[in-house]
Amino acid sequence: MKKGWHKYLVYLSLIFLVFALYRANYLQIPTVHSWGHIVLSFAFLFAGFLAQVWTWFTVLKQSNYPINYPTALAGTGLSVFTKFIPGKIMIIVGRAAYAAEAYGYTVGKLSSLSLNTQLIALWSGLTTGTIGLFFLEGFGQWRWLIIGLFVFLSILIFNTRANKLVEMILSKMLKKNINLPQLKPSIVVKILPIFFIYWLCWATAFYFLAKGLSLSPNISFLSGLSFPLATTLGIMAIIAPGGIGVREGILVGCLTLSGVAPAEAATISVSSRLWFFVGESFIFILGWIVDRLRTKNVTTEIAQETV
Repeated sequence: MKKGWHKYLVYLSLIFLVFALYRANYLQIPTVHSWGHIVLSFAFLFAGFLAQVWTWFTVLKQSNYPINYPTALAGTGLSVFTKFIPGKIMIIVGRAAYAAEAYGYTVGKLSSLSLNTQLIALWSGLTTGTIGLFFLEGFGQWRWLIIGLFVFLSILIFNTRANKLVEMILSKMLKKNINLPQLKPSIVVKILPIFFIYWLCWATAFYFLAKGLSLSPNISFLSGLSFPLATTLGIMAIIAPGGIGVREGILVGCLTLSGVAPAEAATISVSSRLWFFVGESFIFILGWIVDRLRTKNVTTEIAQETV
């Protein structure tokens, strides 16, 4: 694979990002009622992105493909907008390609671990969000979808025999060999708390965002837990790039269940796209800075060796 190809992937993702956001018309600045809550929301949002990098760093370490945190940060940050490329698979490949190039690992193996990381993230996000939905008494209308996704992800992550069965079925359906990665259950259980940490950071961030944009007394932390659920289902939506439209619709439904007026729920939901985009830009810029510093250091080392 051509060295540095992931950089072209970054450029392509930025093109699709601009197109997707322009078409959806989500770049609208809302009215802020409490700047204190907004500041807190961004603090937890940024912390969640840093914790997400930590999950990738930890999965590779536990799988005997160790990298340092700055490399995990650069790879994750530079790949954050590749989710807008149709197919969504590039966000999985992007961070894997960066780490593989930096450490000389096999891209295919790291891509499998990246997919495994994504599956665990979806499982933990679905679990976190379902807790809030259950207490909001909205589980009934979503139960079969959530239970189905939960069981499917659990099988892929924890059950080796079922995992092989799914591999066989998909291979026959697609008429090509499919290899679904799987970490040992003991390793998954060990690293799960990190995944819950970043989802809880984002749930708290959305709670403070809603408080900052609303005068409603019905905003509770349970409303914040709707964000992991909406984000998870948005990621799993195949058609919408980056989950645009899907996540917002689910957030409106959950906020309405908590007692927020539909119009206000819609405002918070739509505003969350711009808010989350700021968080994605934060991790992208941070990743770009780390990448520049890393490239500069490598260039300096090569120059010193040739002297």
